[in-house]
Amino acid sequence: GNLARLRASNGTAELNLFKAFGLDYRYVEQGNDVDTLVAALEDLKDIDHPVVLHIHTTKGLGFSDETEAQDGSDGCNQTNPQPHAGQCEANHWQDPDSALGKPLDARKYYGQMAMASLESRFENEPGLVVISPATPGSNGITRDFRERAGSHYVDTGITEEHAAAFAAGIAKAGGRPVLATSATFFQRIYDQLQQELALNHVPATLLIFGAGISGADNTHSGTFDMTMFANTPDVTCLAPTSGEQMLDMLAWAAGPSDHGVTAIRMPGEQILVMERSADMAFDPAERAAAHETTIDITGDCPFTRYQIVRPGREVAILGLGNTLPLAAEVAATLENDDDINATLIDAQQYSAMDGELLDVLADGHRVVVTLEDGQLEGGWGEKVTAFYANSTNPKAATVHALNFGASKEFTDRVPLAELDERYGLTVEAVADRIRRVLAR
Repeated sequence: GNLARLRASNGTAELNLFKAFGLDYRYVEQGNDVDTLVAALEDLKDIDHPVVLHIHTTKGLGFSDETEAQDGSDGCNQTNPQPHAGQCEANHWQDPDSALGKPLDARKYYGQMAMASLESRFENEPGLVVISPATPGSNGITRDFRERAGSHYVDTGITEEHAAAFAAGIAKAGGRPVLATSATFFQRIYDQLQQELALNHVPATLLIFGAGISGADNTHSGTFDMTMFANTPDVTCLAPTSGEQMLDMLAWAAGPSDHGVTAIRMPGEQILVMERSADMAFDPAERAAAHETTIDITGDCPFTRYQIVRPGREVAILGLGNTLPLAAEVAATLENDDDINATLIDAQQYSAMDGELLDVLADGHRVVVTLEDGQLEGGWGEKVTAFYANSTNPKAATVHALNFGASKEFTDRVPLAELDERYGLTVEAVADRIRRVLAR
C-alpha cells in the first residue's frame, strides 16, 4: 500500500508513513546501482537529524564474477537485469519464467503445476489461500497467477514465522492454506510448526521447494528439512516422484479430509530429468489441467504404504523422493552386471514406517537399501534400520540394512557431483556396497 505508492511515485507520494512520524525521507530508485547508492549515502553522512533512506532494489542482482554479462553490460543492472553466471543469485531471480530461453527448473516447473491445480478451485473455495513469504517467482508462483488469484494469494514478505502462524489461523477458521517456500527458509518456522500448526491439528499444506543435496551455499542448504518435519508429531510428510503424484498428494492435502499438517517435498531436478525423458505433454499448466485425481481425497492419507515399482528377490532398494531415479539405476546395474533382480520401491512418505511391507521384505531379501536426498543422521533411512533391529519378526535378524544420504555438515558451494561422490550416492558406490554384503 503506502510503500508501493512511494515506489510508484519515485518517493514523492503525498501519503508518507515516515514523514507522518516526523522523519526526514529520501528515496533511491536505482538501489542496485552502486554509484547512485554511494552518492545518496555521501549526501546524508553529515546530516544532523534522523532520516529514512528508502532504497528500491531488485533481489538477486548480486556481484558477477564475469567480466561481461550476457546482455553485454559489465554486470547485473537494474535497467536490464538479466540473470547470468557468477554470484548473481539466480535462485532469487524474480522472473518466474525460464531465464534466457532455457527450460524451467524443477522448482518453477512443479510450482507452476501446483498453482495451476489450485487455481482451478479458487472460484468454488473461498478459503483456499496460497501464502508465500517473499520470493514467489523462485517457486513458479508467477505474476500472472498472483494477479488472477486476487485474495487467494498473500505474500507476507520475508516473514516465514508469521506466514506459518497466519496459515494456522486460516486453517483454524476453516480455510485451506497452502504455504510455499524453500526448504532452507522453512527452518525458520520450527517453533510455529510445532506450536501453531501441529499442536493445533490444523489442515495446512506446506510445499517445500529446493529440498535435497545441492551445490548451494551454506545458508541455502536444503538437506535438513526431513529431520525437522518428520520428527514433529501430527505432520504427514510426503515425497512425490512425479508431477502427477505431486498433484494427487496436493489434492488430498488441500482437500476436505480431516487431517493435520501435510508437508510435500516438491520434486527436484532428478525427477524432472526423469520425466523429461518420457513421452508426455510437458507444459505445467496443461499437465495440471489434464490430470484427473483418482484417489479418495476425503479419507485417510492414501500414501502411507510404500509402493513396489518392480518386484524382485534378495536385494530391495527403497528410493525416497528425488533418489528414486538413482534407485532405479542401481537396480538396472545389478540386473545387467550381476544378474540380481532387485526389488525397487518408491517410499512415497517419510513420516511413518510401512512396517507391513518392511516385514514382507524380510522374507526373501538379504539386503534392504535406503536412499534419501537429505541428512542421514536423524533421517528416514536410519529409522528403517532401527525397525529391523527392534523387530520381533525372526526373519528381520537376517536383513542387512544399508543407508545412503548426506553427512551432518554444512557445505558451501561444493559441486553436486562432488557431494554425491562424498556421500556414496552414485550408482557404482551403492552397487559396490551391496555386492560386498552379498559376498559375505
